[in-house]
Amino acid sequence: MKKIILSLLMLLIISSILIADTQKVAILDFSSDRDSDYVKNSLMKRDFSTVFKGFDDIELIDMKKSKKVLQASGISNLSYAGIEDIAAMGTEINADVVIWGTISAESSSSFKIVAKIYSMQTNEVSVTSFVVEKKSKQRQQTITEKLIPKIQKLGAGEIEKLLNIGMQHFSSKNYSAAEETFIHLVNLDTKNRNGYFYLGLIKFINKEFETSIEYYNKALEIVPEDKDILNYLSKSYLSMEEFELAAEALERITEFEESKDIWLSIGNIYAELEYTDQAKEAFNNAIEIDEEYSEAFKALGEVLYNTEFYDEAISPLETAANAFPEDDDLQKKLAKCYHKTGKLESAIENYKQMVIDQPENKTAYMNLAGAYRETNQNAEALEILNELKVIDSDNPKVYLRLADVYIVLENFIKAKTNAFKAIEIDATLSDSYRVLASIHQKIGYKKYEKFLEFEEMYKDKSIYYGEKADELVEQRDKVKSEANSNFLKAEQYLTETEKRTDKSSDISDINKTRITLKQLKEATKSGGF
Repeated sequence: MKKIILSLLMLLIISSILIADTQKVAILDFSSDRDSDYVKNSLMKRDFSTVFKGFDDIELIDMKKSKKVLQASGISNLSYAGIEDIAAMGTEINADVVIWGTISAESSSSFKIVAKIYSMQTNEVSVTSFVVEKKSKQRQQTITEKLIPKIQKLGAGEIEKLLNIGMQHFSSKNYSAAEETFIHLVNLDTKNRNGYFYLGLIKFINKEFETSIEYYNKALEIVPEDKDILNYLSKSYLSMEEFELAAEALERITEFEESKDIWLSIGNIYAELEYTDQAKEAFNNAIEIDEEYSEAFKALGEVLYNTEFYDEAISPLETAANAFPEDDDLQKKLAKCYHKTGKLESAIENYKQMVIDQPENKTAYMNLAGAYRETNQNAEALEILNELKVIDSDNPKVYLRLADVYIVLENFIKAKTNAFKAIEIDATLSDSYRVLASIHQKIGYKKYEKFLEFEEMYKDKSIYYGEKADELVEQRDKVKSEANSNFLKAEQYLTETEKRTDKSSDISDINKTRITLKQLKEATKSGGF
């Protein structure tokens, strides 16, 4: 008995999942031969309405309304009706399913029914046939057993078909068709998690973030502990710069799943908000899950560095620097931490010994060069980088480090030569173009300072008049034009940098530099003097 009860409960649960909403069914007409008229009239007047009343998941539309729409169509024989005709009548009746067919006598007491079942959602027709008896109760029992399950199965099948169709449209980036399909899906099944999730994704892709959030929240009402939905909900909040809500959505994931990546994302959001304590806690939670999670050590070190906790930042930055030896930014931050805490000289001695003990250790060379740069020991930095170039000649980072030192030394020709060498090795690196932008900005600014000097000199009319004044104006205008050309070149390289990076710190730097360049270009444009 218990097994029967459990089976019935499972059946009810499955049914509620597959068909969450009532399907509206319209029965248009059943044509019949003369011997079947009585059965047809009984079906249309009593049997169908009696049978449908016994089910909550299907609803029979008023037969009079269906008859009226059929008559208005002008179709006297549904055998000649096309799918378009049936669909038009179904739309007018507001039906989900439309049924019509034929009844023919097989004997004086048995009658064959052929029913066509049309789905308004999938535009497909299925056919079923069965035999009914002349007696009312037997007819109704047969309809219950033979026709009703077909309608119910059609509803479940429609949900699956609509989901598949919608996902195909989504995969092919036909988002408008996908959206229309998923809307049909959730109208048919208001508890369909996938329908709401994909509608949220489509709105996110179309940058309709508020609407995407509404759909994600509807999906979460159905499945509150869904990592994917909460993750994308967070992304929508981030796109709206609702950072606290974005972090809150991710924190809900940590309540039911242990994920180092989620804690890293939470930490990054709090770091963006400059909530240092929350960021530190999140990064430490990630490290607690995975003690070798280099990305979390890097993020923790950087948030401590940015808030000037230099001593505390050293340990995570050291771990990150070992994991990412070619990350110049990390090496520079670590060197600065050593410098700020009075540990740089000790670090330099350690790096020098490592180079002696491990002459093939490229990271040791890089770290030593970075430490020399931090202490403005540029000649030493050049020496060690040139040594590294011998053993690591195909590493573009080496040439970028050399370019950086030459910029400080104002040897812009050698700085550009090394930057171009880095591009020759790997044209995808954004840093090479950023270095070139910096070189041209510095050259341009030196020209601009010379222009300002000439401007000031020109004001002294006791010295500069006549031919001498003309010569000075010519020199002034020449350096002004050269300054402007270099600022324009710097902006072009910034654009090339932007094409090759999506790091928020890089984009922020590019935007700030553009503001400065805009002012400098305005100050050095031709004319106006």
